[in-house]
Amino acid sequence: MMKRFKNSRTPLALAVMLAASASQINAESLMLEEIVVTAQKRVESLQDVPISVSAIDGDKIAEAGIENLQDLSAYVPNLKVVEGGLVPQMFIRGIGSGGNQGFEQSVATYADGVYYGRSLQSRSAFMDLQRVEVLRGPQSILFGKNSIAGAISLVSAKPTEDFEGKVSASYAPEFDEQEINAYLSGALSDTLRARVAIRDRQEGGYIENPTLNRDQPQSDEQAIRAIFEWDANEELLATVKLEHSNIEKLGRPREAIDLGRYALVAGPLQDDGEANHTTFANGDGALEFESNNFMLKLDYALGDHTLTSITGYSDYKYSELDYDADNTEVEVNSLDMFEEFEQLSQELRLVSPGDETIDYIVGAFYQTSEQKYLENASIQASNVGFPVNLYTTRPFTQESDTWAIFAQATWNIDETLRVTGGLRYTEESKSGSRAQTNTDLLTGGQIPAFFQGFLKIQDHDLSGKRDEEILTPSLNVQYDLDGDTMLYFTYSTGYKSGGFDARGINAYTSSNNPLGLSTTSLGGDNFEFEEEEAATFELGAKMGLLDGAAELNVSLFQTDYEQMQVSVFDGLLGFNVLNAGAATVRGLEMDGRWMATENLIISSGLAYLDFEWTDYDEAPCPSVGISTPNSSGSGNCSFAGMENMQTPEWTFNLSANHTYSLGDNLELRTTLDANFKDNHYTSGNLDERQEQRAATVWNMRMGLASTDDVWQVAFVGKNLSDQRIMNYGTKISLSGSGISTELMRPRTLALEGSYAF
Repeated sequence: MMKRFKNSRTPLALAVMLAASASQINAESLMLEEIVVTAQKRVESLQDVPISVSAIDGDKIAEAGIENLQDLSAYVPNLKVVEGGLVPQMFIRGIGSGGNQGFEQSVATYADGVYYGRSLQSRSAFMDLQRVEVLRGPQSILFGKNSIAGAISLVSAKPTEDFEGKVSASYAPEFDEQEINAYLSGALSDTLRARVAIRDRQEGGYIENPTLNRDQPQSDEQAIRAIFEWDANEELLATVKLEHSNIEKLGRPREAIDLGRYALVAGPLQDDGEANHTTFANGDGALEFESNNFMLKLDYALGDHTLTSITGYSDYKYSELDYDADNTEVEVNSLDMFEEFEQLSQELRLVSPGDETIDYIVGAFYQTSEQKYLENASIQASNVGFPVNLYTTRPFTQESDTWAIFAQATWNIDETLRVTGGLRYTEESKSGSRAQTNTDLLTGGQIPAFFQGFLKIQDHDLSGKRDEEILTPSLNVQYDLDGDTMLYFTYSTGYKSGGFDARGINAYTSSNNPLGLSTTSLGGDNFEFEEEEAATFELGAKMGLLDGAAELNVSLFQTDYEQMQVSVFDGLLGFNVLNAGAATVRGLEMDGRWMATENLIISSGLAYLDFEWTDYDEAPCPSVGISTPNSSGSGNCSFAGMENMQTPEWTFNLSANHTYSLGDNLELRTTLDANFKDNHYTSGNLDERQEQRAATVWNMRMGLASTDDVWQVAFVGKNLSDQRIMNYGTKISLSGSGISTELMRPRTLALEGSYAF
């Protein structure tokens, strides 16, 4: 296996020292507060769940200033979320889905039990959450719709019996970032409770754009959520959620760091050669996103059993106009993108009472969805020395119907030994279509056949249908070693459905074209891609230490993936989809909490990840770095023995929360976070210029609060050491070896305050 040298001793040594220190402290009567999760569709202690799962509660989300899933990923071992190119991208244990609208996500998001499979759905309101649960590894039974790499479960805060509310506001002056969050909750009658939450956020941007004389991305976001709980009778509880969010943005946090061939033919173009929070993009990049979510949950008591029905509806509309794909100050490649999506789902689930010899869950699931995507692109290649100007339009549609039945049963053999087996049967049908029309940008006439071959593009009109059916079993053995230690072994399988490529541009055979651009074009049959499958073995332990003052959870895993779906940049207009082949992922995960004193809680997470492509012959070759051309003559590379993008070998986070009394009704509350990620590539072609070096990001929050939590004022600092962190990278269209990158925000200092009533 080909590996780069990495300085990995720092996080491991720190974890060992922390564990050694904890083992020598006399905990006396200190006791950690129990974390409750619903990772197995039952209310359970996190320490009783035989899964590698992390839970972040609402208080930590607020204290750390976690605005979205990308912020959250810094606090969860082996989770990485990046804004990505056209869509957000989520990775668990190095597995994720690339930037193609035809993909469903390998990491599935569930909002209050409703499956969100499209990456843009994760842009919906991230506010007023009770907790977030991150389940690592295939979740094929209870979270069964395309959760091949893992699942992120968002749990909204629930209505309360007592009337209460809270308003919080924050302001970061350097980037003109303002945010207001508020909620109101209470009983409307003896049987009806409600909770309403709102969010309003604006940001002035942190990337300087001298071409347009502005900073970007500029954001304006609003969201509202209402949840109602109704005790219809003694047996039936009905919950309704209504949610709407709207996002408007100008520009992306992307900049060109190497112009490649552009630098030779276009003298005025700026090329700083490094990521420095400056872009010269000339396109407006006006983005609008609007989403609606509805959920009806019925919990009906059938004796000691509970019958649950969850009906979910979700839709969104997305547009991005005049996106400058080349990120330079001249007109080269401009995109207009539009997408509409809606889905309707229904799940029925019967849960046994628990604590019986046999505990079980059985259920059925159905979902239907429809997606429409349109991309219009203008390429004025003559502005950088190429004799062609092109306008192309590319509409895409995809419809899907899925149904499944599932069952999971636990045999409690005795007080210490439990065996759980699960099985899910899924059938899915999809239909898709994609067309492309290419015209001369100046005359409106047809592009000459010579230039179509020159640029590897072709007018086409494709359509297809596919049907899949699959069984996904799982087996878990759980053993209580003593009253405080639980061991578990899990074998689980995962599955992600196939589909249709939304962004392919041609039907030619791969080769190096006369421009010298290595493009990937795998023929007309690459419109359809096959399902992806995985099998995981995991061995873990969950331990209570120091008489309840500390916890330590450890898991070892190996996952073998087959027919992995990847998205490969074609060097011109978009990304082509293919089934890469196979990969093996191994690793270690540790997380723990320690109540060192009555006023100090330390929590940490450590992950080691070893990702290896075992079969990937049509990978995009890097312009700079290790190049291993394959034997097919396609101009692409073999990545066998190499790693994937977004797979840091070591990740580590450490958080210390301290409370200091300043009197009878005043406290100083301090939180310090350190989040470390090892070297990793940020682009799928493993170009060494887009390798993010190992870095630690420090965040801090210091607040003055009343002991009864009525009010609080705080100073918040993020990325205090002002690290330049590349989140995502890609090649620049038509530039040969040119590359661009998207950057994390630099050091951000903010003031915030809150008032509860």
